[in-house]
Amino acid sequence: MMDRNAIAIFGITLIGIIGVAILSPAFPEIEEGLGITDFEVAMLVTVFTLPGIFLAPVMGILADRLGRERVIVPCLFLFGIAGTACAFVNFELMLILRFLQGIGGSALTSLAVTLIGDLYRGLERAKILGYNAGILSLGLAGYPLLGGILADINWRFPFLMFSLAIPVGILALGIEYPNVRRDRSLRMYIRESLRLLRNRKIMISFLSGCVVFVITYGAITVYLSFLLEDRFGIGASLRGIIIAFVFLFVAVVASNLDHLIRVFGDTIVVVGFVSYSASLLVIPLASNVLTIVFALLLFGFGHGTVLPALQNLVVSIAPTENRAVVTATYGSMIRIGQTVGPVFASAMAAYSIDHVFFASSMLALAFAILNWLEQ
Repeated sequence: MMDRNAIAIFGITLIGIIGVAILSPAFPEIEEGLGITDFEVAMLVTVFTLPGIFLAPVMGILADRLGRERVIVPCLFLFGIAGTACAFVNFELMLILRFLQGIGGSALTSLAVTLIGDLYRGLERAKILGYNAGILSLGLAGYPLLGGILADINWRFPFLMFSLAIPVGILALGIEYPNVRRDRSLRMYIRESLRLLRNRKIMISFLSGCVVFVITYGAITVYLSFLLEDRFGIGASLRGIIIAFVFLFVAVVASNLDHLIRVFGDTIVVVGFVSYSASLLVIPLASNVLTIVFALLLFGFGHGTVLPALQNLVVSIAPTENRAVVTATYGSMIRIGQTVGPVFASAMAAYSIDHVFFASSMLALAFAILNWLEQ
């Protein structure tokens, strides 16, 4: 049974990923309801995600210096209030509110990982990180379904779901936060943080996390749907079911991270990247949908191992007094990967859609080798 700290942390993680996931199926209805263009709809995503690239490390510094609670709880309330208010305003005000909401959400998932590092140790930490990654995957699978149902009723209703951040903020008040050191000067803190960020293992973990999302947001998020439609004539509903199924499998794998670490030990990240590489190699060569599904399950195995394993490595190396800035910087690297991924994939697609998957497979293989050499 999960303790109250874990339940609150999982709530923070679920709020950290709701900002785009629940709105994505509602974009056509939002566009029609507000009378805006496709580009303006995309701006609702951009202004929300932009603060995370630059402000996540700042939030990490504040969490290390002022305490986790003084950052997490206000961010949750800002996220909930600004996000919910979007349901009642015009497009111009909505952009401002989405930017404010993005500030509130800029480091929530990273700080949830920080708290797991603070409160748990050893295989118990790996188990909770695995559960957290599983919860995240369930959210990514479930939010679009919920958002679509709500948008069919009224396009404003998905925005109302952001109000859930407020009770999660109240729940977060009860977390047993660690005491932060107040005897260090800012100069000493910055020196220690920079030393950690230059740690070779942490730097490789940062790059690995970035590459995971370059691959995921390029090959899987953007071009998988095109491949399924063009080659197999699979419609939007079935594509959505296939992708949701993959994320459910990711949740199952991630929730067993502690067992996987017992089996694979320090090579778990290598195994995950090899799974990525093999799956991405099979997808463009598949002659039927069942082979695609098998390859996607292999991809899901890689995703369910690599992400929580990298988080476990980062929080294990970083001491409590600098952990928030390290995990938040890792979060910024993930945001960079999410931004670069579609651009990288589009460049490969200029040759053919197969090049997207082959290039992503080679990139994953390169990082499997890099992490293996680091063992």
